[in-house]
Amino acid sequence: MLLRLNRMLATTANMLQAAHVPAEIIVVEWNPPLNAPHMREAISREPGGDDIPIRVIHVPTAIHMSMPHHKAHPIFEHTAENIAFRRARGKFILKTNIDNILSPYTVLFIARRELQPNVVYRATYTEYDVTCPETEGMAANELLDWLFSREDLISRMNMELADLQQKYPEDTNVCMNPGQDGDPGDSWEHKPFYWPGSGDFVLTSRRWILAIHGYPEVAQNWQTDDLIHCRLRAAGVRQVVLQPPCVTVHQNHRRPLPRVMNYLEGC
Repeated sequence: MLLRLNRMLATTANMLQAAHVPAEIIVVEWNPPLNAPHMREAISREPGGDDIPIRVIHVPTAIHMSMPHHKAHPIFEHTAENIAFRRARGKFILKTNIDNILSPYTVLFIARRELQPNVVYRATYTEYDVTCPETEGMAANELLDWLFSREDLISRMNMELADLQQKYPEDTNVCMNPGQDGDPGDSWEHKPFYWPGSGDFVLTSRRWILAIHGYPEVAQNWQTDDLIHCRLRAAGVRQVVLQPPCVTVHQNHRRPLPRVMNYLEGC
């Protein structure tokens, strides 16, 4: 996980700096193991993203143990994310996970500074096995070049694009063409949610995140990611689906089995 975190941080910081996006990255370290190095010591920086600050917010074990049901969950993921929301200083917030890699086109879209305040942007979600002998020792730029030149990943992205163009035709040109806001008119409330990786890319204004109070702070991590989208839509925030090549790639890893993917049908 630490390798995936450092790869996410390095690629994100380097792309943001190269695109001249004024930004900060916030990592919340919740209930870290005893006698382990703090996250500040474990994070590695490499040249290319030095001007993008990485803020680590440390939530000690004592705070975790003061919460109900703390024995059942070693990490209250969404409470930690709410802490980051409240501490963030930007006008817009991109909530992602520590093992996601954004495509360069996604960062270039953000760099256009055309984000609409009443929109939540969702990037197309996909997965790829990034940790392999071929990528050992790669710098951030090398890793990006390697990842987004994989023919099987490109093929998968093209298949996703064909499907999303049918489901969300009004959003098709938002990623690549300046001035396209994906407005479907009055029908946006009836458009289906884009559920895949629902917590891996949530980009919207800080004002709306605070207005809906972020995530519900419940003793549950499973499917809680979905609920922020329900809250945003109920508040009148429109969803725009950024389509390939605007993607977020989850660095594939082993998961506990069996695991049932049972997305919410409605909110």
